[in-house]
Amino acid sequence: MRKIRSASLALAFSLAWVLPGAEPAPPKIDKAKWETFLRYAEGYTSAVKFDIGQPTPSSIPGYFQVVVHLSNGDSKLDRNYYVAADGNSIVNGTLWDLRQTPFADNLKKLPTDGYSFGPADAPISIVLFSDFQCPYCSELAKTMRTELPKKYADNVRVIFKDFPLTTRHPWARAAAESSHCLGDQKTAAFWAFHDWIFEHQNEVNAGNLREKTMAIAKQQSLDEAKVASCLDNHLAAAEIDKSIELARNLQVQQTPTFYVNGRTETGAMPWDRLSALIDFELNRPKEFAAPAAEKCCEVVIPKVGQK
Repeated sequence: MRKIRSASLALAFSLAWVLPGAEPAPPKIDKAKWETFLRYAEGYTSAVKFDIGQPTPSSIPGYFQVVVHLSNGDSKLDRNYYVAADGNSIVNGTLWDLRQTPFADNLKKLPTDGYSFGPADAPISIVLFSDFQCPYCSELAKTMRTELPKKYADNVRVIFKDFPLTTRHPWARAAAESSHCLGDQKTAAFWAFHDWIFEHQNEVNAGNLREKTMAIAKQQSLDEAKVASCLDNHLAAAEIDKSIELARNLQVQQTPTFYVNGRTETGAMPWDRLSALIDFELNRPKEFAAPAAEKCCEVVIPKVGQK
């Protein structure tokens, strides 16, 4: 109730600042005051570092988005806030506009490229952020790869994106690079690696990952010298970094996280629930047409009272 009341007050304040037909200029914000306020309001410990961005236009007239970059050692997280033109009324949460899909902000950020399966013009697009060492990612991968083509071959496209959580999974980033070193030569090689590693996750470690990668390169009739050079020189690193940055911009905190036509879901969703969600999306209102359990794998930003 308190959050609803706060959001309502922020909306009331903002309406007083918006002139009909005119979008106000982004407000100037006191970043030191913001940090003090947010550190107390959200309960972030002194170990958390803040990097507060400038207000930028949002999809909702009269509100401006402020991205707050949080970090604690190697753990990084972006949080989105919205500020009214007065510079003081803040919304912590999601802003919806009845004239748009409720997932408009996500859809603006989500990619349409990447390793994928399913038709490019499918009415449902699933963008999946995953980690090759994450056990829940393995469960979801098997469900999606096995079941989706059977029931929704013409209706669903899945786009894979990397979000290796290196603080918990020591060989996850190397595996992400391996997948690109293979897939950049042949898309089928990426999926061969994807399916194999999730099926044999318990057999892989930092010491044998390269050997497993090269074995798949040979099986897929790739240029093995190019794959080896890609691995040795980290030629796929920039692609992984770009995917990680995208995930943080979307405020991804755990793996797997996936977006069904912009709707955020997390965890190893069982097939019956995933199928029901897809059916629900296939029958969504026409005005919302989309464009063509345990926290094993989560970014942790420490707050007061948390371990």
